[in-house]
Amino acid sequence: MVDTTDKNDLKSIKGTLEEIKNILVLLNQDVLSEVKKKLLPEGSIKKQVYDLCDGMRTTDDMAAAIQKSRDYVHSYLSILRRESLIRTVEKEGKQVHEQIF
Repeated sequence: MVDTTDKNDLKSIKGTLEEIKNILVLLNQDVLSEVKKKLLPEGSIKKQVYDLCDGMRTTDDMAAAIQKSRDYVHSYLSILRRESLIRTVEKEGKQVHEQIF
């Protein structure tokens, strides 16, 4: 069982890691932009799905937004996760998708 001290330590570590990530993203913004351009061609379905990953939308929400099937969108979400562009998290009892950078 994790006690309160352990939870606080974990929250502190998580906060520190988020700060480090933000600094790295800021310092490498040009490189990350170039990578995103290569991985997310303008006008592609893949980019449309990526742009919908705002941390609030579910797979079904995205499918409705681009008028494609849930399975179709799910396949692109899988690709984006493998490429480390997005992550899937649980918020308010729903699985939603958010951009990593």
